[in-house]
Amino acid sequence: MQPDQQLPLKDIHLPDAVSWWPPAIGYWLLLLLIIFIIAGIFFIRHLRKMNRIKKLALNEFNSIKQRYENDLDANKLVNSLSALLRRAAISCYPRTDCASLTGSNWLTWLDKQFKDNYLQKENGFSTGPGYLLTEFNYSGSSHSNDITQLIKLTESWLKQLPAVKDNRVN
Repeated sequence: MQPDQQLPLKDIHLPDAVSWWPPAIGYWLLLLLIIFIIAGIFFIRHLRKMNRIKKLALNEFNSIKQRYENDLDANKLVNSLSALLRRAAISCYPRTDCASLTGSNWLTWLDKQFKDNYLQKENGFSTGPGYLLTEFNYSGSSHSNDITQLIKLTESWLKQLPAVKDNRVN
């Protein structure tokens, strides 16, 4: 070959720059993971809000029970449990269904809301220890065994409350 003769070579061409779209599979998986984590956080917060009323009712129940164990005032216990059941019912069920009920109608309504089959058969409020909610203030006799049963019945009823959203501001 002669030095003055040029070879017919073309200039070097670099490849095109890597495009940002479509992203690699790793980025898609990372995006899905982030979406699932955010959705999980919102779902958990939603569940916690839904169970807040039940948790508050059970906390108040425990404080009422503790006060009763300290001072053994059955009258105060029965009145406090009655008020707690009423507030919990109004918070978890439609107000029109339970707010105006009194006496045996109230106790029957409480029994109907029970999901526990054994206690539902026994009608714990209508014919069981729940009668104390309406009659304790008018009877002068001691009902220590019935009061213990009423405490258990109330706790069971509060534990089976349906999950509803607490609309109060955090």
